[in-house]
Amino acid sequence: MRQIPFSDLEAMPGHIHEWRLCAPEDLDPAYLGEKVASFNQEKHFTAAVSARREHASEDYWIAVTFHIPGHVDLPALEVALRHFVERHEVLRCGFEHLAGTLRCDVMSPADVTLQHLDSGEMPTAGAAADHLKAIFDQEISTLSWPLFRMGVLVGAELSMVFLAFDHIVCDGISLAIAVDQVQRAYAETRAGRQLSAEPAGSYLDFAEAQRGRYSGITADSPELRYWRSFVAQSGGLFPQIPLDLGIEVGRMYPAHNTTFQLLDNEDATAFEDLCVRYDGKLFLGLLAAVGIALQKVSGATSYYGFLPISERRDPRWSESFGWFVNTMPIAFPVSADLSFPEVLHAAQASFKSLIQSVDVPFVKAWELLAPQYYHLRTWPFPVNFFSFIDFRKMPNSNQYGVWQPSTIPNASHTNTANMWFYRNSSGISLNCMFPNVLKCQQVMAAYRSAVATVLLDVLREAG
Repeated sequence: MRQIPFSDLEAMPGHIHEWRLCAPEDLDPAYLGEKVASFNQEKHFTAAVSARREHASEDYWIAVTFHIPGHVDLPALEVALRHFVERHEVLRCGFEHLAGTLRCDVMSPADVTLQHLDSGEMPTAGAAADHLKAIFDQEISTLSWPLFRMGVLVGAELSMVFLAFDHIVCDGISLAIAVDQVQRAYAETRAGRQLSAEPAGSYLDFAEAQRGRYSGITADSPELRYWRSFVAQSGGLFPQIPLDLGIEVGRMYPAHNTTFQLLDNEDATAFEDLCVRYDGKLFLGLLAAVGIALQKVSGATSYYGFLPISERRDPRWSESFGWFVNTMPIAFPVSADLSFPEVLHAAQASFKSLIQSVDVPFVKAWELLAPQYYHLRTWPFPVNFFSFIDFRKMPNSNQYGVWQPSTIPNASHTNTANMWFYRNSSGISLNCMFPNVLKCQQVMAAYRSAVATVLLDVLREAG
């Protein structure tokens, strides 16, 4: 699996079929299940309402594609897609914010209906890609239902399934879960085997439990002790990236999305082994290298950044689809006199500290500790953001050579610089998104180059 910009999608000529979730004509809204949204979902929904009020023309979605070799069985694929939607409650819900907390109206699995749309023949790869981009940009919106699109591009020798979602129902690991579950349901259906009717753990149950635990905390609550310590150390809740990106605070810019390989598989394996030798984990070693690189390009002596953390520790959520991600701040020294093992150990110590508070929702910390920014629908300024995912650990990743899955985060506009690192069977790569401004491109290119240099230097010095 890889994470790429849409421009890197390897489409092909073929025939596009789509399936859209529809509500039954006789569905009575009074009988819909009603649940509460998570803190992430409520902030995301409120930001979308604000964007509409400001007439902001911005497109955001996250998608995944994967291959089915040979002739695709369209009826079997439809069964697999419907089964996937039936299993995950969050995909069967719509949101409304009439008063107070954001609520979710939920269709039952029995009410799930998929409408098959024949979108026709795409004579070229470019035409197919343009059609998919138009679907995702124009038809996926936080404020419109349904909140996802599904379909398949049927080619001459293989087919490419595509699923695209609004972030309000999805995170990066969920995309890998979707690939595995749809592929398995498709294979089971083609083999004539009965699909399990057991639903996956519901993200909406997670949201309800989260709200029950944290809705009543205050800025002085002990649950926010780690957050208050970070604010005191860094000077604020939001860790501003110490680089001049050439952009104005408060302004959104067209986004540039690009992916680079930093280490091939051989070097990535050697780097991972080195991290283990220093009693560290791969992602912390990579974070340490990023901190050292930032010191080299900015002169900063401490690394302050945001780190998205998975909230799937409870086995109930291991196969669940939803937005199981919390954003945590992290700080550690990166002064020029420190060696890589010393920075790694410092990052590891900081991570051990933050993980004790990982269940406390970032949105609540934002509301209580940075209320002057809480009305904003974006970060107040460019923040330091490091994300890592190891696709080798995803379910049935041993099939990726055949399935060829790709995740695609998309934002038409941004005011920050996000860095998503990932490990797969090919090595370690970086997908980054930042304002499409010349100076920002130059600064981020220098930053990326510094990260690659630090990684190779660490390997060379270790022998």
